[in-house]
Amino acid sequence: MKIVLLLISFTFCFQTVYGQVNCYIYPENSGERKACELCDEAIKHPQGSKESQLLFDKAIAIGPKFDWAYYQKSVPYFKRGFLIEGLQILNEAIKLNPLEYLCYRAYWYWQYRNYKLCIKDLETYYSMPKAYIQFTPGGEKDMRIILGLAYAKMGDYTKSIKTIKDCFATYKDLDDFGLADYHSLGVIYVKNKQYDEAIKVLKKQLTINKDIVDTYYYLGLANKEKSNKSEAKKQFNNALIKLKDKNRYYNTNAGYNVYESDIQVEIDNLQIH
Repeated sequence: MKIVLLLISFTFCFQTVYGQVNCYIYPENSGERKACELCDEAIKHPQGSKESQLLFDKAIAIGPKFDWAYYQKSVPYFKRGFLIEGLQILNEAIKLNPLEYLCYRAYWYWQYRNYKLCIKDLETYYSMPKAYIQFTPGGEKDMRIILGLAYAKMGDYTKSIKTIKDCFATYKDLDDFGLADYHSLGVIYVKNKQYDEAIKVLKKQLTINKDIVDTYYYLGLANKEKSNKSEAKKQFNNALIKLKDKNRYYNTNAGYNVYESDIQVEIDNLQIH
């Protein structure tokens, strides 16, 4: 089941941030072995603490080719909003091991809305022979879908749709889809004024996860553009109802956020016309 896969992905991402590599794979007394052991001590402290950061500094000094130390040191900078400082450190890890860390940098470019650099990193990553499926931290979205959304943010909806559909084509069955994957494609169809396709895909989304407010909103938009006013009003009202549901699904990394005021404007406009 996809929920299980998401939990596995979350565990993997969590371990990537907080776990540790096997230090015994490095020769005894080598710089990498000593750096690894220092990092093993560092992660026993709270992430971003002075104690952990000083140990990462020591690890980098003694084993400058141990990429994981740079990566770990960079993480709290990103989480605290210090993008430039985090990038300066993470870039060193990428120089040593681009396959492992390019997607992580691309994710933060995405978070800070630098879609051009996000695309550059992900295109570079997926051109690598050994590239494998990677997810956003937390495991909720395939990074190939992030790439598609980034294309859309740059105005290339055709390339966005193709990228996301190509991603879907690699999934073996419905259980491989994430809880908001069809939503992402449906939104881009709306943006590209392909309303019939949007309605079809967004309805498919509701068979997987009915708890995304924005799915109803975009279904409403697509139906409005098709002059299906009664259905549009129904979906906009469904969006308002779902917005009040405390158990609704918070669509992390949606790319296109919808607010209550957006929904209300559409309802009011339908009533006027």
